[in-house]
Amino acid sequence: MSHWKKIKNLFWYSDSEPTELLISFCYILALPACMIQEFSNPNIIFIVGGVLIGLFQLWAVLYNVLTKNCLSYRLLATKLSSVLAVIIVVNLYLEGHMRGTNIEWIIIMFFAFWNTIRLFKEKIERE
Repeated sequence: MSHWKKIKNLFWYSDSEPTELLISFCYILALPACMIQEFSNPNIIFIVGGVLIGLFQLWAVLYNVLTKNCLSYRLLATKLSSVLAVIIVVNLYLEGHMRGTNIEWIIIMFFAFWNTIRLFKEKIERE
């Protein structure tokens, strides 16, 4: 197998559970901390929604690991995670807070979309 094919397989077929778990913990822990630190009047609904999406993604990964048969919840969770990541990045940018450690949210957004693409591809291949 060529080196390029191995790299392609790594990006398209490797397990995404670790990054899904990492993103869920970012939404559960880092998002509230970021919003409270950066905004004098943080939107509580936004924080609670982000934490709930993080908890749903955490549950979806753990449920899939335990049942070995529920990709649809993980796919929904990564879609929600991707939308939330875009909202976070746009919100921070528009408020002038996209600097320093907040650049991490761009990385989280990239991985959220990557996870969505990989899981969508996996779901298509299973059907």
